[in-house]
Amino acid sequence: MSTTTERVTGMSIRAYLALGLTVMALLFTASFFYFMSMTREMSVSGTKTYGAFMALTEARNKADLALLERLREAEGALNAARQNANTLGQADAALGALAASIAELSAPQTATEDMLLQLRRTATLAHDFENNLLMAFLLLGAGLVTLFGLLRLHLARPLQGIMAFLNQLGTGAASQPPKRSFIVELGNIAASLENLGTYLSLATVRSQKLASEHDHFQKMSLVDGLTGVGNRRAFDEKLRTLWLQAQQGQTPLSLIMLDVDTFKRYNDNLGHQAGDECLRRVAAAMSRAARSTDVCARYGGEEFALLLPGADAAKAQVVAARVHAEVAREQLPHPASPVSTFVTVSLGVSCIRPQPDQDIESHTLVRQTDAALYEAKAAGRNRTCVYG
Repeated sequence: MSTTTERVTGMSIRAYLALGLTVMALLFTASFFYFMSMTREMSVSGTKTYGAFMALTEARNKADLALLERLREAEGALNAARQNANTLGQADAALGALAASIAELSAPQTATEDMLLQLRRTATLAHDFENNLLMAFLLLGAGLVTLFGLLRLHLARPLQGIMAFLNQLGTGAASQPPKRSFIVELGNIAASLENLGTYLSLATVRSQKLASEHDHFQKMSLVDGLTGVGNRRAFDEKLRTLWLQAQQGQTPLSLIMLDVDTFKRYNDNLGHQAGDECLRRVAAAMSRAARSTDVCARYGGEEFALLLPGADAAKAQVVAARVHAEVAREQLPHPASPVSTFVTVSLGVSCIRPQPDQDIESHTLVRQTDAALYEAKAAGRNRTCVYG
């Protein structure tokens, strides 16, 4: 009985990994361009802010320098007026206030310098972040490619080998064991499957041997060990089969029953070994006389049976005549026979054409043939009688 394995639909490991790699590459690319765009905007914004602040600072410094220059001119004018004025106290006070303002403007602007340094640092960090982010994405991409390469090498290929090995085991073809994997679990599975393949190979050999022995014993159980023709069991099975075929095809089925004349005297006079040889040669003669479609069997003791499918009584009589001739050709001496100096046989013939609507069993054919054989023996032996 042959079995068919349902093919599982789905995605292979290689296709699955390729799809995963494609999705990861798309996500990686989208994330890369998104973060690079944000970094670029941050860098550009920081650069613009830094440039705007530098322009503002430069303009402020120029304004402060111009104001300082005017204040110094005013200070010179006040010094000249102080030399000519009478109110020296007021002039000294105004001059002191003006000198204080000039000193205040001349002092370095610490807050402005700190802000300028911070903006410069921010712009530098933005550029460094862009470069570092680019390097990080490159390293991440290389890591993903390496990861998928390792998965394909140590996971996908071993699994594909295991599946190929299982498919070969399912078809019964000779197969190479799957390669061992770096992964412990897959290596154990491959080793177990290799052991399973060895066991199945041995089991297949044993099964074939048992099947061959079974066929041999089956054939031996249907063969008579002494004569080599079919035994009683083989005769009964063939009779049932041929009877059903004749009933379905409405064709005749004939039977010839053979009995070695005075076989007991043959045994008593010549011994059982000679009797066994006699039965073997009678069986051989009957087989030679039979047609290629006929079934020859040892019915029991010194009785033999010959089934003739598709033969009517006339054809069966022709075969019976050939049986007599072949037995006579053997020239087996029988000194104790009252019939002839050589071994002779008595034959009974019967023919039935079973009809589908008739309730006639195959044993009827045996009874009729046995009755014809009894008639032949009662009529003096060494002859053929046909039933009816």
